[in-house]
Amino acid sequence: MSSVYAESSAVLRWLLGSDGAATIQPALAEARAVVTSALTSAEVARTLHRLRAGNAIDARALDSAWARYSAAAAHWHFYAVSDSVLARVSQAFPREPVRTLDAIHLATAALFSREVTLAAVLSFDARIRENAQGLGLTVMPPDL
Repeated sequence: MSSVYAESSAVLRWLLGSDGAATIQPALAEARAVVTSALTSAEVARTLHRLRAGNAIDARALDSAWARYSAAAAHWHFYAVSDSVLARVSQAFPREPVRTLDAIHLATAALFSREVTLAAVLSFDARIRENAQGLGLTVMPPDL
């Protein structure tokens, strides 16, 4: 498989073992390269801390999830929230409204797909999936 853009909703489902998690690990493992935004690490960390503060997970689960993320992410390609990403974020997307952080993911995936062949955007977020398809990108898993 070519490169996969790992969006935060998919990464978090995988880390937390939520619905659909079983489809995420193989997609990440089979990808020639996993690409994501620098924003992803912040979103993962903030979500884990928010879940811990709300007693949805304990400290051990937080540490375990972060360790799994760190081990996987050590092999991923992170794209900065650059001026070119922000310029694309400022433009309209095919399916508005789009939240700013989602727009950063979409812009990053779109810009990366121009540079390198991108097999798919791995996401469970409906708005991201709709917009990725509207931008001509494939989404995974295909049948949500």
